[in-house]
Amino acid sequence: MKKVLLAALLVLAVCSAAFAGVKTKVGLITMDQMDVHWVRLQQAAQARVDELNAAGNQIDMVWLAPETKDNQQQIEKIQNAVADGVNYIIIACNDGTSANRALQEAIDADIKIIYVDAPATLKASATYATDNFAGGKQIGEYLAKLFERDGVTEGTIGIVDAQAGVQSCQDRYDGFASVFKDTKFVMGERQYSDGDNSKAQELANTLINNGVVAIYGTNDGATNGSAAAVKDAINNGQKIYCVGWDKSDSNIAHVESGELLAFAAQNPQVMGRMAIDAVVELESGKDLNGVVVDTGVSTVTAENVAEFK
Repeated sequence: MKKVLLAALLVLAVCSAAFAGVKTKVGLITMDQMDVHWVRLQQAAQARVDELNAAGNQIDMVWLAPETKDNQQQIEKIQNAVADGVNYIIIACNDGTSANRALQEAIDADIKIIYVDAPATLKASATYATDNFAGGKQIGEYLAKLFERDGVTEGTIGIVDAQAGVQSCQDRYDGFASVFKDTKFVMGERQYSDGDNSKAQELANTLINNGVVAIYGTNDGATNGSAAAVKDAINNGQKIYCVGWDKSDSNIAHVESGELLAFAAQNPQVMGRMAIDAVVELESGKDLNGVVVDTGVSTVTAENVAEFK
């Protein structure tokens, strides 16, 4: 995974000195505005725009995120971007198909599509994203090792998800569940928190009361809320394992205090920067041939959490 990141950063360094004289307009459409993952991606993309503009380019980027993860709202943002006259849409799709018609209409209007984090099934100019199935499997394998270490051989694993239909979360669930396929561990029914910390905590409390041995959160809010519930359970003398997804100050703090045993850290900054560089490469006449770049996942635990602060 380090090799993937080093290669990505090398590309960024090489590209930094190469772009000049580009004038274009970009719409960045993420799944929502509140998740720190999207904030970091947007900030990195904007920082790259600022660097390129300082070098003689004229790139106008607007962030068009829905307030919450909602397919129809995201479709409206695509339509708004088209009406606003963008030349490129950088998008993290809620699911694999819901936005395809709107995206095709954008393509028909000579707008190029670049996926970040979560692609649709419609072919795009380039994709910069996490392999969510592999990341989910990676976290599942870490939890399985903890079970083996502690002699835990069976039980129900509670799932606190973000929202039904979000393909990235589906892949994270599938990868995680694949680790326990031929074991005595059972995946509980997926509980949907809409990525909201408070709702996730309530759902996790119910799962704990129902006797789960562990909880898996599929995004930042789901993980943060689950870890808060597990912290209360630990303080009451219970033993609950908790793992999940996404780097945030809250999840880092949960790892440091012990209730969250591990989370998968993505690289939204790499996604944002590489997507903007892709815009400039495309604008300069380069054909990216639908390239798909895995931007990597790291497992953050008590042993290495200081590296991610």
